[in-house]
Parts: sequence; structure tokens; C-alpha cells
Amino acid sequence: MSHRILLVEDDADDRYIMHLAFTELNYTEQVKVFNSGEEIFKYLQALPHSSLYPSLLVLDYNMPGMNGGEVLMRLKMDEALSTIPVVMYSTGMRQLEAKLRGLGATYCFEKGHQIGEVYALAEKLKSIVEGEEVAEKS
Repeated sequence: MSHRILLVEDDADDRYIMHLAFTELNYTEQVKVFNSGEEIFKYLQALPHSSLYPSLLVLDYNMPGMNGGEVLMRLKMDEALSTIPVVMYSTGMRQLEAKLRGLGATYCFEKGHQIGEVYALAEKLKSIVEGEEVAEKS
């Protein structure tokens, strides 16, 4: 099965809350979650055809090992993967947004701390994938 959204998040609590949010939207079947940048590259490189690439790749910025910015740079340097739209999300996005957009991020969002903020982000991600207009606010 091809997933519409691939989410890379190292924090188990954040992964769980995002899962709850996508469950609420009846969208869990469209989302596949990974713990690290290394995992996402293994997955993408194992896909037999680019038609199975996701509609959206969502990266947490603050991760051990390869951070979200490094994952973004590697993606954009890979000719086959560079066309996948990338959403970056993080606490402190205001300080990071210009740099991440310069590296090729399509959207940048502040990471929510309240469950309602996480649900709102999940809704935005679903709307992006579904081709609906999204008011961007980091």
C-alpha cells in the first residue's frame, strides 16, 4: 500500500498524539510513521517505483542523529526524491523557517504543545495532501 503522508518523529509521545489526531480524521491508513531520518531513507529507497512515493513528507526538525534539516538536504540532493513536498515542524520554527525554506521545505509549522494544536496540524497536513488551500502560519 502506498501512504499519502510519511511522518518522521523521534518522540514516542508526539507520534502517539499525531496518531490520535489522524485517527480522529479517519486518515490513519494514509499515514506511515518513522522514528528517524535513517529509517525514512531506507523505506524510500526500497520502494520499487516513484509512483509509490508519498504526497507529503513531514519531518520533525529536532531529532538525534540526522536532524530534520539534514534529512531535508539529503532529500533535495537526491534527484528521484527531490520532488516530494516536505513539511518541517518544530518548536521554535520562527528561528528556523528562513533556513529550512532555503533548503527546499514547502511548508513550515510550529510544533503544537496542546492536543488541539496537534489536531489542527494533522488537519492542515490532510488538507495539503487532499489539494485544499491551506493558510500557512508557522
